[in-house]
Amino acid sequence: MLTEADVRHFELDGESFVRPDFAGRGLANVAPTVLQLLASRASDQLELPPLDSDVLPDSLKTSVKTVVLVVADGLGHLQLQREIANGNAPNLGALVTRAQVDDPCVSYAPITSVFPTTTVAALGSVNSGVAPSHHGLLSYTVYLPEFNTVAEMIRWGPLNRRISFSDPEFGLAPEEFFWSETMYARLQAAGVRRTFAVNPSGFAGTALTRMLHQQASYAGYIATSSLGPIVSRIVHESSEPTYVYAYWPTVDTISHIIGPLTPEHAAEVAAFDFQFGRLLESLRDRDDVLVLLTADHGHVDTDPSEAINFADHPELLAMLKATPAGERRAVYLHPKPGAVSDVFGYARQRLRDVAAAMLREDAVEEGLFGPGQLSERAAGRIGEVLLFPRGSLQLVPPIEYVDGTPPRAPLFHGLHGGLTPDEALVPLLAVRP
Repeated sequence: MLTEADVRHFELDGESFVRPDFAGRGLANVAPTVLQLLASRASDQLELPPLDSDVLPDSLKTSVKTVVLVVADGLGHLQLQREIANGNAPNLGALVTRAQVDDPCVSYAPITSVFPTTTVAALGSVNSGVAPSHHGLLSYTVYLPEFNTVAEMIRWGPLNRRISFSDPEFGLAPEEFFWSETMYARLQAAGVRRTFAVNPSGFAGTALTRMLHQQASYAGYIATSSLGPIVSRIVHESSEPTYVYAYWPTVDTISHIIGPLTPEHAAEVAAFDFQFGRLLESLRDRDDVLVLLTADHGHVDTDPSEAINFADHPELLAMLKATPAGERRAVYLHPKPGAVSDVFGYARQRLRDVAAAMLREDAVEEGLFGPGQLSERAAGRIGEVLLFPRGSLQLVPPIEYVDGTPPRAPLFHGLHGGLTPDEALVPLLAVRP
């Protein structure tokens, strides 16, 4: 069984970071695995391979007709291990123990998320089977050269305006913004007719849903406790090959707002653990089902009072053509023409104590965005200089709103985006119920 010791790292300015894996031990390999199990010809069209056998043993892949993929947003591997040790996840703890004693029906391994370790980039890969550099959702906020603006990708609109790119001023279709075919489209084309996305009802029709779940049958829920019954009902409705994606959002919400080391976090993981156990129990009568549990990223515990604001560095901001983008834990800086060396030098000298700096070309060389070279359009969305805050620090960009009253900047007690083990390692639990 894989352990944390098997994860590869890279060194940057005295810090050690997790290197995202795209070769069989990473989150981006989950979708190719589903395609391999349900539509092997479709998986042959992808550049990324399925999960290695030391992550998902071959014994768990035989006679599978239905795959249920549960994504617990924000439930990193180290968070899960902590809650298991504290007795807050007895069902998941029992499954991990079974995996450790080589139970043929269960496996568990920590795998790496994509980079940045953030929801839009990770779920983009989970729902397409390609690296972030090939689906285009390259961070929570991204500089879009075609509009010369930084965009917020979940709302899908300019960061400094409370509008959407789908509004009449822009009139863009979210489906056309996503660069890749979705999993559901690939499966449908291969003859797998039953493909489902189980999400909160409020997500229906939003831009991100329209990007990520093209050609899925959408099943919405009001409360997270309904996720299991809905998935079970879908599975039992037919014996045809079926793919079900099921998303649990609230571990991430609690981690951000209250913190990943709090009793509230423990309670939310306990609630998820209970419902996951009920889901497995409801599927015990089906011997052709494989259930996979993973997450998009983990969280590092942060102190909002220690946030570093770019507004305190006007000299740096003056050298940029756009507001710092990316994540508070993985910042993209877009220098003005000819200013890359000056921006990099400023980061190395004036911000050295708070962040490690990296040139985009070196990040590509390390394989952070996936295998191969970046396309020109992907490179345009990634800053020429990247910053990785040290320890648990966060870097906050100034936002100058041009319409309406700006919302209050959130105070985050848990964050992600960077490549520390807390953020970058996620669970991969596989169960034949």
